[in-house]
Amino acid sequence: MPYLLEDLVIDRVDLVDEGANSAAFIELYKRKERSATMDIKEILSKMKPEHSAVIQAELDKLSGEVTKAKEDLATVTTECNTAKQDLDKAKEDLKAANEGKEKAESELETLKANQSEECECDGEADENGMCKVCGKPKKKAAFDEEETLKSMPAAVRAMFIKMRTQKEAAEEEVRKAKDAEAQAEAVAKAAELKALPIETDKLVGVLKNCSADMVDLLTTINAAIEGTVLGEVGKSNTGSKGADAWSKIESKADEIAKRDNVTKQKAVSIAIKENPELYKEYLQGGAN
Repeated sequence: MPYLLEDLVIDRVDLVDEGANSAAFIELYKRKERSATMDIKEILSKMKPEHSAVIQAELDKLSGEVTKAKEDLATVTTECNTAKQDLDKAKEDLKAANEGKEKAESELETLKANQSEECECDGEADENGMCKVCGKPKKKAAFDEEETLKSMPAAVRAMFIKMRTQKEAAEEEVRKAKDAEAQAEAVAKAAELKALPIETDKLVGVLKNCSADMVDLLTTINAAIEGTVLGEVGKSNTGSKGADAWSKIESKADEIAKRDNVTKQKAVSIAIKENPELYKEYLQGGAN
């Protein structure tokens, strides 16, 4: 039966009956427990200094690149979040604008339907805008453009103001064009009324703003003056230089009337526009 030995203090273990060298002894040690993995610092510490320095430099470079990449990613993420917020806000503004448009259209349709049935009495309105006395819709307050603009979303308000500004600018251009045309026609007509004792600028102003009946009256008066007072002499009142210039204008007007199939008055207006130097010569020649 085997024996169980306890509390032994062993200072030597012989694995053979007798050693070949009685002075030779082998020491055995129990392996020291180590962690399962090594970190980068431990690995570098086991390497030669010149090797670890090269690897450490590369690691530092990679670490800087990683840090920069993280910063760039954070910046892009922030910009994406900002863009998303702006997009969400734009969608909300568009939704609000559409809702406002639909509401305005609905109110307009309701107003049209009830326009002939609005309340005419002094009864108070209930919460639905109906008169408590006659039961008809109460008249709504007059349209207030400024208040309506204030109630619009900022983007819609800016777009509306821009469109209104463009419309006003276009209307102003049309007005200027019409004014220029009226000015040219008045100048041409004034040149025909040479016998009238009125300065050219004043006569142009009168012709530009007066009615067709007034133009006919002035034309009749001019013809009477030329026929009864001035005669042939009166027609030369503008001086030879002015008369020659006006003759050239009338000659060109005759050509334009045939070319464009317009009235003599319109043709004179066009001739003055196309030949401003002749009209200037006519004025400098003593036109009244």
